Order: sequence, then C-alpha cells, then structure tokens
Amino acid sequence: MFKEAIERVPFPVCGVALGTVALGNLLDNFVPGIRYVLAALSALMLCALVAKCVLVPGFFRENMENPISASVSGTFPMTVMQLSALMAPFWGPVAFVFWGAAVALHMALIVFFTVHYVFHLRIEQVFASWFIAYVGLVVASVTAPAFGLEAFGAGVFWFGFVALVVLFVLVTVRYLAHREMAEATLPLICIYAAPFNLCVVGCLNSVEPAPLAFVTVLWSIGAALYVVSAVNCVLCLRRDFYPSYAAFTFPFVISAMASLMLSRAAAAQGAPLAVVELAVPVQVAVAAVLVAFVVVRYVVFVATPTVVHAEEEEAWDEVSLTDVPEGEDLVGYPREVAAEAERLLAEKEAAKA
Repeated sequence: MFKEAIERVPFPVCGVALGTVALGNLLDNFVPGIRYVLAALSALMLCALVAKCVLVPGFFRENMENPISASVSGTFPMTVMQLSALMAPFWGPVAFVFWGAAVALHMALIVFFTVHYVFHLRIEQVFASWFIAYVGLVVASVTAPAFGLEAFGAGVFWFGFVALVVLFVLVTVRYLAHREMAEATLPLICIYAAPFNLCVVGCLNSVEPAPLAFVTVLWSIGAALYVVSAVNCVLCLRRDFYPSYAAFTFPFVISAMASLMLSRAAAAQGAPLAVVELAVPVQVAVAAVLVAFVVVRYVVFVATPTVVHAEEEEAWDEVSLTDVPEGEDLVGYPREVAAEAERLLAEKEAAKA
C-alpha cells in the first residue's frame, strides 16, 4: 500500500515542498516556530519524491526529457537551499554542505536545460516554468546570508535578474503567439508572479546597500503580475485538479514575502510605502490558504487509487504533468486517455474474475 502511494507521487510535488517551506519562513514572522513544522512537512515531500525516483525505474529520466518537468525540477534544489539555511544555526557545516550541493545542482540544471532545450528552442515548448530553471537560482541570494556569503548572493542575484529580463520577453511572446495549451498546463501561468518578487527578496537579502527605488520598481511589476496570476488561479480552480496546482504555492508565498520585506526596508529608511504595507496581510492570507489547499489536494491525490500504473502503455496511474505520451510535446494526458485506461483496467479485472 505504501509503495503504491509512493508510485502515485507526481513530479511537481517538489514545487509544493518549496511553497511549504517558504510559507513557514513567511508565517514565522507572525507565529514563531511554525517554520520548523512546515519545513518538516516540506522535507517529507522531498523524501517521497526521492523514494519514487528509486522505486520507479526511469521516472526521473522521463521527466527530465520533458521541458516542463525538467524546468520544474529546479524547485528541488531551491527547496533544499531553504531547508539548509533553516538548519544552519543548528548544524552549520552539514547545512552548508547541503546548501552548496543544492546550488551546484541548480547550476548543473541550468547547463542541462540550456543544452537540451534552449539550444534546440521550440517556442511552443516554452512555458512560465522556464523561469524556475534560471531565475530560481536567486533562492541562493535569499539564503546566502545564513552562511555569510552575501557577496556570492549578490552575484547570483544579478545573474537571475538578467535571466529574468531575457526570459520575460521569451515567455510572454510564447503565450501571446501560441494561446492553445493543454488544460493541465494552465496553472503554470501563475509562476509569472514569482520571478520579479523573488528578485526583490534576493536583492534585499544579499545586495548591500539595497537600491530601494530599483527594488520598488521590481515589486511594482511583480504586483501587476501577481494580479494576473491571481485571476488565472481563480479560473483554474474552477477546473479539475492537476499536479500543476503546485504553481499556486511558491509564487504567491514569495510575493507576500517580497511585500513584507520591502515594507520593512522602506520604513527603516524613513520612506514607508502605504500601498505595500496594505498588500502584506492580504497576500499572506492568500498564500497560506492556497498552500494549505494544494497540500490537501495532493494528499488526497496520492492517497486515492485511480488507475493502476502500467508497465505497458495501456493504463496510467495519473493524468498529470509527469506523464507524456511518446511523440507528444504538451504535458498531461487528455481526459479520454484516462477513460480508456480505466476501461482497459476494468476489462482485465473482469477477465480475472
């Protein structure tokens, strides 16, 4: 039973893990100690994903052969970076090793992704998840101060900012030029809320002194994209559940964190920003509700048997971002494929009876 549940863990769970640990860091400003509870839950999610990679041969390789899943994989080292920074006060040297390994892993992902997908660019394969592969490294800027590496964090921030400018143009052109997308990929649009706000947090944490005017501009753009993402989130919640719901977690959490940190930085410099201060409680509440909702949906998804995992291409254990029919570029099986899989399964069960 445990093994079957592990086999139903979808690859984007690492995105939920990232949103969960980030929410803990956010809420700790209001409820001290809660970050450790949510960090433990986040680590548990990562362990489940690692277990599936071990138990299901080819699972990791198949996901890395898909541009969406490959880019989403960046949330794994991003999560490890945050967990490591959290553990730094207790297990300094060990935490630093994990943090350094996570940074190196994300850099390796950037090289892999560039060689396999950017050098062979197909505009229809570009999604907002590409921000994760490159701009996601800015989490190193957010966490670098835990290890006294602000200078390194500043360098990573500027790399991430340049990557953001280039990717923002590319990703936006893709969405404007190719509007037809599989339903399972629609939640990914919410990732738009993350990169600018992540850069706000990274800059405020590692760049000294942080240029307040520059950061405010970044926040303003991020706020506009937050509204777009929020609207898309509401529309997607009216549809069926997909593991891509993971996109409803970290982008909204990091947006709330950006507002909180900017409001404090502005107040400390004697230039309080009333609009930003008003946004904080709203964004914190939205982030908490969305993360809780997605975690619950994921638990139900993993705990509920749907279709038996097939060794042959007859049935699938899930209709998700992790399953891509051979020869198809878009992620997510159409609903009729799942129906056919269930029919084949029912026929097999009837034959056995």
